Amino acid sequence: MAKIKKRKLIWKPSNSAQVVGYKLYWSEGGNVDYQSACAKLGNVNEVVLPDDIEGFDKVKGPVELGISAVDELGNESDLVILKTPYQFNVPQAPSELWMETLQQYHTTGKASEASHEQETSIRLVETNATLKPDTSNASDQPPAMAASPDGSVTGVGGSSS
Repeated sequence: MAKIKKRKLIWKPSNSAQVVGYKLYWSEGGNVDYQSACAKLGNVNEVVLPDDIEGFDKVKGPVELGISAVDELGNESDLVILKTPYQFNVPQAPSELWMETLQQYHTTGKASEASHEQETSIRLVETNATLKPDTSNASDQPPAMAASPDGSVTGVGGSSS
């Protein structure tokens, strides 16, 4: 589940004594008006988006917001509009995640006695997946593992010299 940053929308309450609540309107892409999607809010002067508004979590792009005061007969004030569109969608997740082999060289005092240490490369293709070998490596490369969402696990392939 992706994470959407919450925003608190705050407004100054109406000074009219007959106001019993407010209505929040929103429009994806702009041009919010009385025909836009809306929610009755009650007699409050702030909401947390998207959590406090049922159906607002379905907004998938920039949104323009409007608020109106509502009296006991259902009459509404003019809309106060927040013109700056806000994004309530998440970016596309990365498609791959992997670890590569680190080659470390150690010297013992003589250049001819340098030892070479090599670690297995692991390639994770999908999150929450198990590992299986990636046989696409050439034989002179270190073995690699690839993630598989089907839950299968097999041995490590490749050769070493």
